[in-house]
Amino acid sequence: MPDKKESGIMSCDIEIKGKVPKEAFEVFTAAQAKTMGLRGYISQVSEESWKGVLQGEGKVIEAFKKLIMAAAEYVEAIKEFVIKNLKAIEDYTYKTFEVKKKA
Repeated sequence: MPDKKESGIMSCDIEIKGKVPKEAFEVFTAAQAKTMGLRGYISQVSEESWKGVLQGEGKVIEAFKKLIMAAAEYVEAIKEFVIKNLKAIEDYTYKTFEVKKKA
């Protein structure tokens, strides 16, 4: 039986902190998430902080975190990428990955 964390659908809250160019970072993040088959959203909450939700296979969420942390143009800028409240879910609650504008 495969490990649920590896092959099941997981959902988590994310928080990314760093001084990155807003538009470029949002476009890059959304493109990578979509390419990797992740769903959810990201939204800028302050000058140097984004929050959001990721849904997908656990190993893909982890790979996404590594990709964002390693992205050449952001390596110096991103200070932190936190995954919180990781849990298994039955089905996706988001259809795709999107950038939400600040409310």
